[in-house]
Amino acid sequence: MTPEEQTELIKQLRTELGNIEYQVSNEYLEQFLIARSWNVAAAKEQLLSTIEWRKANDINNHPVATAENKLPVLYAVRGYESIPDSNLESAPGISESVIRINKYMGGACLHKVDREGCPIYIERLGYHKAKDIAKNATVEEIQGYHIGCNEFLHRVVMKDCSKVAGRHINRETVIFDCTNMGWGQLHMPALQFIRAIADCDQKYYPETLNKFFLVNAPGAFVYVWKIVKAWLDPGTIAKIQIIGADFKEPLLKQIAPENLPTFLGGECTCSHMDGGCVPSQVLKNAKPLEINAHNQNVPTAYNSDIMTSAKSSEVTRGPTFY
Repeated sequence: MTPEEQTELIKQLRTELGNIEYQVSNEYLEQFLIARSWNVAAAKEQLLSTIEWRKANDINNHPVATAENKLPVLYAVRGYESIPDSNLESAPGISESVIRINKYMGGACLHKVDREGCPIYIERLGYHKAKDIAKNATVEEIQGYHIGCNEFLHRVVMKDCSKVAGRHINRETVIFDCTNMGWGQLHMPALQFIRAIADCDQKYYPETLNKFFLVNAPGAFVYVWKIVKAWLDPGTIAKIQIIGADFKEPLLKQIAPENLPTFLGGECTCSHMDGGCVPSQVLKNAKPLEINAHNQNVPTAYNSDIMTSAKSSEVTRGPTFY
C-alpha cells in the first residue's frame, strides 16, 4: 500500500467517524488502521470502543506526573527533559497497591530512548516473584497500575520524545530481561495478569509497540511463550525478538550504548540514581518501599483524592489523544 493510499484511508476513517466528541490526530487514527490491517470499518469499531472505554473510566483525566504538578512517578524514569530522573517512592498520593506490587517485581524503568527516538521500557522479568504477585495482587489492581503507567508514557514521555525528535513519537521499545527465569514464572494465575495487560493494550492502546526484545531467554521460556503467544495479535508477535545470551549485538543495533544499561551490554549505569538504571526491590539495589498511612488501599494507581483532583497541569486534562 502506497503512502497516498494510506492517507486516503485515514481521511475515509475520519469521515466515517463524523463529529465525535474528541479531537484526534491523524497519527492516532493510523494506529487503529494499522492494528486492523487498514480495514476502515474494523478500525472505526475499535476506535469508538476505545473512546467509550476512556469516557466510562474517565481515562482522559487520569492524573499523570509532570515537572509542574510534582506528582510522584509510578515507576522509575531516566533521561527525559520534561520530568526529572525519579524512582518510585512510598510518597503521599501513591496507592498502597502500587507499593505492594512493586515489592515482588524484579525491577522496571522507562530508560532513555532508542536510535529511532522511541522511549525504552526495561523490565527484569526473570526476577519477578510471580507467585507472590499473583497471591498479593488482583487483576483490577494490576490493570489500574498499568493504565496509570500507560497514560504517563503517552501523555508525558512520548510528547517529550516527539519534541526532541522533531516528529511524532507514539511507540515504545521494550526489553524484558529473562535472567534468572525459572519454573516459578510458569505460574498460571500470574500469567493471567500478563494476559489482562496484553488485552488492555491491544484493545485500547493499539500499535504503540515499536520493538520488543526478550533477552537471556532460558529453555523454560519456550513453555511460557506457547501460552502467551496465543493471547497476542499477529502484529504484536511480529515485533517480538526472543534472544538468548547473544543479545548484545541486536540491542546495540537498536539502542546507542550510552542509552543501554551495562547489564544489557551497553555503557549506562545511571550511577547518580539510587538503584542505577533499573531499581529493584527483589534485587535490593534500591531503598526499600514501605507502605505508610498515606498510601491508600485502592485499586487505582493514585489515592482517591489524587484521582479526582490532581489536574493542575494542562497535560492532565482531557481531551487528550495521542
